[in-house]
Amino acid sequence: MKISTSKKVIAAIATVGLGLGALGFSASAATAAEADVCATGWTPSGLPEAFFPYSLDTGEVIPAGTVIKYDDGVVGAPNPVDPEIPYLAAPDDAFEPRIFISPRGKENVISEWLSVYAGTFMPGTKKVLQSPASLERFDAATFGAVKVAGGEYSLGFAYTKNNGVTLVGLGAYAHVTLTPGTAAWTIDLPECKKVVEEADGSPGDIGVEAPVVAPEPPVDGKFELSIPAGAKATLSGAKLVDGKSTATGVLPTFDVIDERAVSKKGWDATASVTEFARTSGTEKIGADALTIAPKVVADGTTSTGVAAQAGFQGSATAKPFATAAAGTGVGTTKLSADLTFVAPAGSVEGTYTSKVTVTVVSK
Repeated sequence: MKISTSKKVIAAIATVGLGLGALGFSASAATAAEADVCATGWTPSGLPEAFFPYSLDTGEVIPAGTVIKYDDGVVGAPNPVDPEIPYLAAPDDAFEPRIFISPRGKENVISEWLSVYAGTFMPGTKKVLQSPASLERFDAATFGAVKVAGGEYSLGFAYTKNNGVTLVGLGAYAHVTLTPGTAAWTIDLPECKKVVEEADGSPGDIGVEAPVVAPEPPVDGKFELSIPAGAKATLSGAKLVDGKSTATGVLPTFDVIDERAVSKKGWDATASVTEFARTSGTEKIGADALTIAPKVVADGTTSTGVAAQAGFQGSATAKPFATAAAGTGVGTTKLSADLTFVAPAGSVEGTYTSKVTVTVVSK
């Protein structure tokens, strides 16, 4: 079903969330943005993407506190103002998304799901567009007990393989509260601050031609860190190597934009990592379980002279990620890293979360 909504845009900000599969990353910018934005990184457990409920009748986000009927048409989307924006791509080994309802805190345990049905990816992609969230689509045989009992649950979708038997990763979910008997329900919304609205109407192109003169004397342009909103890295392929669980992945590409063409001061990028914590327990794994191997991505990089630093183990102390000597680094530098997570022998099985902070400073 197609949802039509008013066009809106979210004010830009340089600090966004990076997800490491279920391992959550965050990044800090060299300069702070002045505008508030919607916290699109929100879910009850801090996963990278939010679950905003949209009504299929109105095409709008369902306001907090609204009582939703058991048979109302509802879908979930990651963006609070545009339901046509899909969720980020699932891990490569995901076969299909599954819509589930579970006890709170048991979202990543398939055996604890109370009722489930299969979803679909967008054709030719591993992306979910408008995840179904209508309760009436759950199988009556398994959902019946939930409907009778009511109570507090989690509703969302996850990526699976092996006919839904194996969990590949969580997509997004939200906390819901059901009324016993009728299964009328309410849903917790992500906390949002400010959005900037654009006027409604059909788009049209108008050519504009304007002269530009160089400033006298020349001045420097902006210097900032830019990371795509909602970016995440998914570590996958976990297997035992010398008795230790080992998984690999790639850090999403982010940009250092240096338009200081006059001073050409150069810059340094660093990264720090917090310890990992199991989402369904109290177990911890040190930050040094994650190895980060920085790299400069050639495609799209316009700067010269930027050097990726040697690979390093995660630490609360910031480690060198990339550097541009004075006189270099002007333009856009696209950075990424190869990631390897090696859990200590005997680590408790599960999903662990951490945070990485990326900082860029001028020389």
